[in-house]
This record gives sequence, C-alpha cells and structure tokens, in this order.
Amino acid sequence: MNEKFEKFKQWLTLNYSDGLLDLNPPATNEEIEELKNALGVDLPDDFISVLKIHNGQKGDLAWLFDSQEFLSTKRIIEEFNTWKNLLEGELQGKISTPDDGVKSDWWNVNWIPFTSDGCGDHYCIDLSPTASGTKGQIITLWYELGEREIVAQSFSSWFDEYIEQLYSGDLVYSKEYNSIVHKDELE
Repeated sequence: MNEKFEKFKQWLTLNYSDGLLDLNPPATNEEIEELKNALGVDLPDDFISVLKIHNGQKGDLAWLFDSQEFLSTKRIIEEFNTWKNLLEGELQGKISTPDDGVKSDWWNVNWIPFTSDGCGDHYCIDLSPTASGTKGQIITLWYELGEREIVAQSFSSWFDEYIEQLYSGDLVYSKEYNSIVHKDELE
C-alpha cells in the first residue's frame, strides 16, 4: 500500500498540492488498537496499512476521496457511534435495497465507514456480507437513500481504481467544490 499511496501523493503534488498538507501523520499502534476496540472488529490489513501511512486527513482543506473526507481513526469512531445511535433509535427495523452480497440492513455495525461527505453518506468496509458477498468488500452507504452498492471487492482494489480514475482524468480537483470530484460534475 505504500507504493499505491505514494502514487496518490504524486497526483496530489501535481494537481492539488495543498491536499498533502491536510493529511495526518501515520496512525500509531495505540490509535489502531483504540479503533479496533471501539469497533469490535478486526480491520483488513490493506486498510490498516493505509492508516499507518496517513491517519486520514485533518479535514481543514478539500476532501480527498470522491467528494468525501478521508476519515482518521478518531473520525471513524465518531461516525460509527453516530450510526450506532441511529440504529438503536430512528433506523431500528429499517431495511435497504442492497446489491446481491450485501445485507438488507439500513446500517450494520460491521459496515465500517472510512469516508464521509458530512451529511451521512459514506464508503464502508463491509465485514459482514451475505454468503454471495466478499468479506472486506467496499459498499456505499447513503443516509437518505436505500441503495447499498458494492463498488469494490476490497479496500486495496477500491484504492487502485481510485488512483486509476485520478490519473485518467475522470477525477479532478475542483476549487469550486473544494473537493476531488468526477469530471462529469463540472459540466
């Protein structure tokens, strides 16, 4: 993952150099343990290795992942707890319309958010798929919409595709949106 993240940082250097300033230092072993304990799960190695490169972003500048903040261990715990409280309250019993391989829960405690748009929408690591899914697959989670889509089979493959989209020009930095966005959003 070091090589992949270096490629991401090279793109930032060329296209949005201020984005580098918003990356946090690496997560410490203590922060990783605190995250695992708070979530009650073991996270995939590829995701942990990225946190050990940069523990998310500070959130002071543009969002770095497809119009979403790259969450730090602290922010993952915050978002997880927000969803957990919603699940015990207003979302209790509510179901979604998921892709095959994803449970029909509105949210599941084994869906770990690693990005956030600040309005309840996330990319999540799904650690509890159905029998036809893949543990560690990346899914979408929308607060107001019921769709739950599988977007990648692992964090590593999601990150690979993200980097490909940056280098192909499908994703661009937008000063107007103060985010990295799909180029189609600018038309």
